[in-house]
Amino acid sequence: MGDYSASVQVGIDTGGTFTDLVAFDPDSGEISTFKTPSVPSKPGQALLNAIDGAGIPMQSIEGLVHGTTVATNALIERKGARVAFVTTSGHEDIPYIQRINRETLYNLHWRKPKPLLQCRTDTFGVPERLSSEGAELRPVDTDAVIAHCRQMRDQGIEAVAICLLFAYVNPEHEQQVLEIVERELPGLPVSVSHVVAPIWREYERASTTIADAYLKPLMRRYVGSLTESLTTAGLTARWTIMKSNGGAMQAVAAADNPIQTAQSGPAGGMLAAAAMGIQAGHPDLLTLDMGGTSADVGVIIDGEQKHTTAYEIEWGVPAAIPLIDIKSIGAGGGSIAWVDAGGFLRVGPESAGANPGPACYGHGGQRPTVTDANLILGRLDPSYFLGGRMTLDEEASTRVMTPLANQLGMTVVDLASSIVEIANENMASAIKMVSIERGHDPRRFTLFGFGGAGPLHAAAVARSLRIPNVLIPLYPGNASALGMLIADRRVDKIWTKAYKSTNIDAPLVEQQFAEIRDAAIAELRAEGFTGEPDISYSISMRYLGQNYETEVPISPEAVTAEGLAEAYDSFIRVHEEIYGYAIENEVIELVSFRVTASGKRASPRLAVVPESETVPVRGMREVYFRGMGYVPAQVITRYLLQPGTTIEGPCVIEEPGSTTLVEPGMTVNVLEDGQLVISL
Repeated sequence: MGDYSASVQVGIDTGGTFTDLVAFDPDSGEISTFKTPSVPSKPGQALLNAIDGAGIPMQSIEGLVHGTTVATNALIERKGARVAFVTTSGHEDIPYIQRINRETLYNLHWRKPKPLLQCRTDTFGVPERLSSEGAELRPVDTDAVIAHCRQMRDQGIEAVAICLLFAYVNPEHEQQVLEIVERELPGLPVSVSHVVAPIWREYERASTTIADAYLKPLMRRYVGSLTESLTTAGLTARWTIMKSNGGAMQAVAAADNPIQTAQSGPAGGMLAAAAMGIQAGHPDLLTLDMGGTSADVGVIIDGEQKHTTAYEIEWGVPAAIPLIDIKSIGAGGGSIAWVDAGGFLRVGPESAGANPGPACYGHGGQRPTVTDANLILGRLDPSYFLGGRMTLDEEASTRVMTPLANQLGMTVVDLASSIVEIANENMASAIKMVSIERGHDPRRFTLFGFGGAGPLHAAAVARSLRIPNVLIPLYPGNASALGMLIADRRVDKIWTKAYKSTNIDAPLVEQQFAEIRDAAIAELRAEGFTGEPDISYSISMRYLGQNYETEVPISPEAVTAEGLAEAYDSFIRVHEEIYGYAIENEVIELVSFRVTASGKRASPRLAVVPESETVPVRGMREVYFRGMGYVPAQVITRYLLQPGTTIEGPCVIEEPGSTTLVEPGMTVNVLEDGQLVISL
């Protein structure tokens, strides 16, 4: 790579298949990228490999932001710590009872998912009780807590999750139990619900607290090991980790609040999408981030991401954390094609991952994947994968495709085309969930295609949804890492208290907003932000009798009786937008009150200068399209394209981290900053 000044900013996203790096040198304005295979058994090693491969001296790194799948993978693979669940006596079965709803209505063999607890004997009831208003009904039985601690020690407990009834109203009992546990079991990681998830709904609060404790030992080891490796390699700057809400936090804070990193990597991609969409004049985006293992989709309106707390580790096992609203499905380049019991071709969610990866990687993969299909269809250049640093084996792809093609009575090419189409439809269905099902017409948006495989599939997905334009950003294969470079600091704080619109204590609400605002700012300062933070307020509301609430932004100046009346009107408008109806003059419940404190930082305006005046067309290649067969398509080197260039499809636009496919009848335009807009 090039020479770097002593103030380079680095973003690194470790995914399931590849680890992506983006470096920005503020002195020269130069952006450089690097992509290397992930090392699932040693996630930190891939990060060091990326820095070394990019040729960046450790001492020149002024800031490093890391997006990691360590927490996500541990939750999915159930490889966390053995957790003791401590709760109010008589409520030990909360993690097991869960909810009355079912994933599949008519499946008689369906079983509720298991909580993140090894066994029922790892739950401990403490004699104590608070009222729903936070008044003490029964003091904490300290002798019982001490006895439980001794039993935990004998059982080999590795972390403790404390979740007492109504602790979100009054945390005093949880604090007493915490002090005893820390004294009796020194050094053992402990998570408490009034810190992790101060919300009502006992199951969601308990599940989130258990998940935080489940991850704590693992994340502490990961952060400690990586800090030691980076320091030994010469890094002197403090490094940060992406949070699921789109902010960044000091690595040591992430070790103490690991559940906040459950969607660390995808959050970076959404930040990049918002910034690049505004820069290109497309502020309303549907996003498609397709990597090697999964595809993540989301929505951005007027340059702003949507946030939610409705995250599920798996169906029925929630983690109520603030995060950017992203829908993930098992549709990546490594997604495996298979035939179900009914004889139908399916694609995913199982993935070949980084090891062994698709058959064409030559690492022992024996099952057909989406990447193998794209290679057979001529959409990938076997000699230019990762910019030529990796060669793909087309014969291996054909070899693993042949048995499945024979089973289905198809040619290998037809099978490959069908695999790609099924993957595309899976992604289109996911986009419908975040658009049509939430009242947004996809035809009013631009599709933002990124990730290593996103630009290869984005045009077909847009065609399926009748989306008129596709925006392909700079360095799409590294977009999540790029987003980490522009991530603000962000802290979300919540206060839970149920009110009705007909009977609300506005002065108390104003006082509590001020208290959690001050707490959010203090946490932001602790994470290293020294500037003036941006503050935003919101209230979660619902009609009286509804089961789930809707978050409504309000002005910090509106926390008065008159201002709250305006908030009710906002709720009615939002409810009508989402559900298609509103009920005038109905009583509204206010459930929780949230403050977000953001530490803004300047984002570099990204642009590329064409590498030379060389003609960008490298040649022609036969590319297969359904109904047309193999069609000659131009093969173009992306960063030789001049701004203002217009190209008619079909064509394949190649760059080291990704490949963009433009179908016949489509047109691609190169914007002034180098981004591509495909018009359908």
